[in-house]
Amino acid sequence: MHPYVLVVDDDEALARMLRVLLESEQCNVRVAHDGREALSALGEFVPDVVLLDLQMPIMDGRAFYREFRSLGFNTPVMLLSAFNADKARVELGADDAMDKPCDPEIVLTRVQRLVQINNARQQAGLQPLS
Repeated sequence: MHPYVLVVDDDEALARMLRVLLESEQCNVRVAHDGREALSALGEFVPDVVLLDLQMPIMDGRAFYREFRSLGFNTPVMLLSAFNADKARVELGADDAMDKPCDPEIVLTRVQRLVQINNARQQAGLQPLS
């Protein structure tokens, strides 16, 4: 089965790079450029992993993360930020965090690990409400 990855980032070049990278590894990728667009996508696309930028217009990553969790999604989330992603990970309780610029090989390794975490959560009965 090919994992579904939701990339939420207003940086179009980075989002495009992540899409190409993940699709080359047989992931199904949906890109949203802000939190509201990402929430809309959840009606048609239930991700196995979310890559989430923190600083975006309209709805930033923190607001999206809180809304995403309040909807009952247990999907692993990796925060992406140029400004101390690990601190935000601890504050929000996200599964992973990575400072920008992102090393493509590290992104792939971490996404694979997050897919495994998602599979374990599903097996434990912690599936998203959708």
